[in-house]
Amino acid sequence: MSTEASTRRAPRNPWVIVAKREILAQLQSKAFWVGTLSTLALVAVAFAVSSFLGGGASTTKVAVADDRAAAVLSEANSAGGTLEAVTVQADQLDDAVRDGDASAALSFDEETGWTLTVKNMMDTPDLNNAVRDYQIGQNAAAAGVDAKQIMANTTVNLVPLDNSETGAMAITLATFAFSILFMLAAVTYGMQIAQSVVTEKESRIVEILAAAVPIRSLLVGKVVGNTLMALSQVLLLVGTALIGLTFTPFKEMIALIAPVAGWFILFFLVGFASLACLWAAAGAMATRVQDLSQTTTPLTMIVMFVYMAGILAKGTLAQVLSYVPIASTVMMPGRLLSGDATWVDALIALVIALVFMAVMIWVGVRIYRRGLLQTGSVLSYKQIFSKAS
Repeated sequence: MSTEASTRRAPRNPWVIVAKREILAQLQSKAFWVGTLSTLALVAVAFAVSSFLGGGASTTKVAVADDRAAAVLSEANSAGGTLEAVTVQADQLDDAVRDGDASAALSFDEETGWTLTVKNMMDTPDLNNAVRDYQIGQNAAAAGVDAKQIMANTTVNLVPLDNSETGAMAITLATFAFSILFMLAAVTYGMQIAQSVVTEKESRIVEILAAAVPIRSLLVGKVVGNTLMALSQVLLLVGTALIGLTFTPFKEMIALIAPVAGWFILFFLVGFASLACLWAAAGAMATRVQDLSQTTTPLTMIVMFVYMAGILAKGTLAQVLSYVPIASTVMMPGRLLSGDATWVDALIALVIALVFMAVMIWVGVRIYRRGLLQTGSVLSYKQIFSKAS
């Protein structure tokens, strides 16, 4: 009977217990909540500022003394300007600028033409196009010519290949955001995995854990727990960003970015899981927390390479890297957004990333086993691979 009772009490999936322990440790940490809430606050503030600047452009006051100058300002406003006409007497134009009642004064003289008077050159409104269009109309009317015929076919229409003015900006912003998210999550939670492992080694708790839980289950639990926490934080940030876009002038980008964000989350899950076992292995190679700067350097370099590639890689290099595991986390979503890749390309890259993840888990488990109970000295990568071979 006692044997049967102990069998019932033995956990079937000990890695689940370890994963729950990792998650609860994060949720009970003040540093976790401070970091998460502060990041969300920064994202919210960034979108609030963007919405304020985009929706409330400041109006520039320009002093005028006749209908011609007022007509020029109206011409400028019809082209997207934000100018307000301040009507004064002709001899008070300079005083209006000097006293701060207006940022500039626009006047016309038959001999000297148009004059724009300003006090601060930084406050000079752009009236060149408005003056040109207005004056061409006046000159054409005086000559008895139709101004529209004179101005016909004198402008260049800029048309992006994807026929969307926001397409290029969406690609740039999304790729940059994906790169930042991956770097922050990979380094933050990766270092937490490594620190958790080496802390348990320092305190000798790992010897008790290893006696109660299979080493493989201990590793899997740590990886699963921290991967879920990293994924939840990324989902929270992506959701906040997409909601924030609805309150900005760039809300048209949501329809472009939202589907690609789903692909990024899939690639992030696989990419982070691939590195998570290696972060745990790096922690097992160290004997003190101070040693992590030595054992985690290669992983940090990989993450930084992916971050820089996501921002700088273009053309053929970007195409190749979109199929390279880890780098594909940020490169393939960017190519999907630009239209350079299809969902078939994304599936191929995802399958390659899954195979790579399986290999990295196998490598990580072997290194973790070799280094976990080694407390004498820091194991170098050369030593650990020679032992693991």
